[in-house]
Amino acid sequence: METIKDRVSQFQELMSKKNIDAWILPSSDAHNSEYVADYWKGRAWLSGFTGSAGTLVVTQKEAGLWTDGRYFIQAEKELEGSGITLFRMFNPGVPNLNEWLADTLADSAVIGFDGTVISQNQAKGVLKAFSDKPVTLSSDDDLLSAIWEDRPALPVESVFRHEDRYAGKTTQEKLAEIRTSMAESNADYHLLTTLDDIAWTLNLRGSDVPMNPVFISYLMIGPEKATVFVDPAKLDETIIQYLSASGVEAQLYSCVWDRLSTLPENSSVLLDPAKASRAIFDALPESVSAVEGKNPSTLMKAIKNSTETEHFRQALRKDGVAMVRFMKWLEEEVPSGTVTELSAETKLTQLRAEMDGYKEDSFRTIAGYREHGAMMHYAASEESDVTVQPGSFFLVDSGGQYPDGTTDITRTFSYGELTEQEKKDYTLVLQGHIDLSMAVFKTGSCGCNLDILARGPLWKEGIDYGCGTGHGVGFFLNVHEGPQGFSQKLIDEPLKPGMVITNEPGIYREGIHGVRIENIMLIKEHSETEFGSFLSFEAITLAPICTRAINVEELSHAQRQWLNDYHQTVFEELAPMMSEEEQVFLKLKTAAV
Repeated sequence: METIKDRVSQFQELMSKKNIDAWILPSSDAHNSEYVADYWKGRAWLSGFTGSAGTLVVTQKEAGLWTDGRYFIQAEKELEGSGITLFRMFNPGVPNLNEWLADTLADSAVIGFDGTVISQNQAKGVLKAFSDKPVTLSSDDDLLSAIWEDRPALPVESVFRHEDRYAGKTTQEKLAEIRTSMAESNADYHLLTTLDDIAWTLNLRGSDVPMNPVFISYLMIGPEKATVFVDPAKLDETIIQYLSASGVEAQLYSCVWDRLSTLPENSSVLLDPAKASRAIFDALPESVSAVEGKNPSTLMKAIKNSTETEHFRQALRKDGVAMVRFMKWLEEEVPSGTVTELSAETKLTQLRAEMDGYKEDSFRTIAGYREHGAMMHYAASEESDVTVQPGSFFLVDSGGQYPDGTTDITRTFSYGELTEQEKKDYTLVLQGHIDLSMAVFKTGSCGCNLDILARGPLWKEGIDYGCGTGHGVGFFLNVHEGPQGFSQKLIDEPLKPGMVITNEPGIYREGIHGVRIENIMLIKEHSETEFGSFLSFEAITLAPICTRAINVEELSHAQRQWLNDYHQTVFEELAPMMSEEEQVFLKLKTAAV
């Protein structure tokens, strides 16, 4: 922690020289990404907190870090001894970042940040918090580079095609749809800044961010032509020719700023203020108007077409086979005392790698035994690695990247005697998972309208979890994808047929155990009545749910029927892809309760 203290102290000295009273350092990159290349991991470097979500604020006298419930336990451990105060977001009595700044800083304070990594909406939020006293925003500098001497370089991994046979639509078709939305918004141009939107639009993928098949770039879409701004070292001649044939030219990544500053006089550009950086808005000439609105591609990308859906199903079948083989291996090896968190993680990756088309994992596997399972985003290390014993729970959250889909699944395992509390917790989580899975809901409903279904059984027992219940999933893209999701926070994007979304309630008892059960669900049309149209979910993840930890008598008839029907589907879908010995194991694990 002395290293962290020294870095913060050195940064504060630099702030003092620059007459900056507070500095905001988020987790994101210049493209508002959740997972970022090492070049942009400055918040982790300066604070020592390695989680994917959190914002560090440094004043000339103190420092604080804001993160959500997924990371409370991890952040507390990683910040210990650093002198950095942990602010547990959304907890009662905890001020948000902007409120704290407004209460802490004096009038006429100068708040600094790198304008390329703070969105326009975030910058507006800071100003709004200071509506009753003057404040100056300084966003033209990146102070971190002055003290981060061994800062990693930007990656230069190659870009590759995601073939149309997977995507279901060509780049020309996608650009045409986006241009239609631009016209509806009276925008002459549209700048895409989010990496997954760019990759989806161009039917290209990359490897700049580990486990997220994206490439660092910007995409400017004009009335007739589009320009992707990207390091040319990433493009071979085949990709350049493909782009040209699709009506897209390639220019240097840094040239985006020149392009913005030379947009035609009196033109308009569509920008998503929740995604595009403050620097992007500041770069526009005075004569160019910014049309603020959501990226049209975000919703287009979220609603999988029929080709994507069928490929997604195939990816989940392959992933299900790998998961069943992993479960079989665990059941055979855990009693011998040879399985550790790290060895289990390695084994699961090896089994996925045997599947046709596997590219990489979709995120770092969370393999947490006993109390480690209570850390929602736990990552085992050589120092923390423990042996998986028959008792208590072993929580494994993992996923894979395939050309035909991205997967994300959590199962909680047990191989020995369980306490009544453990069985109760597991049963409650399963009940919440099933209740949400069985939902039939009015068209137009949002994820925040349905989140209570998963929490209901837990709330009755005075239990809750400090995160959302589910998120969208990309198609050979980011494992976390919007705009849809399940959460107690307001999500105003209606759920639509063709969207996929995870269902992952959990119970996390700090220092004791964690339980989570997660499937990906497809949103489908259900019925049409005189009262309107209704939608429902189909669980398309295919893997057994552990039944030995269930208090079966606590399940309702409908819950039990759903579980048995789901397991019957799992068996029918996966058995033809497995050996006779594996089929016997699968039959046992999908037996009716």
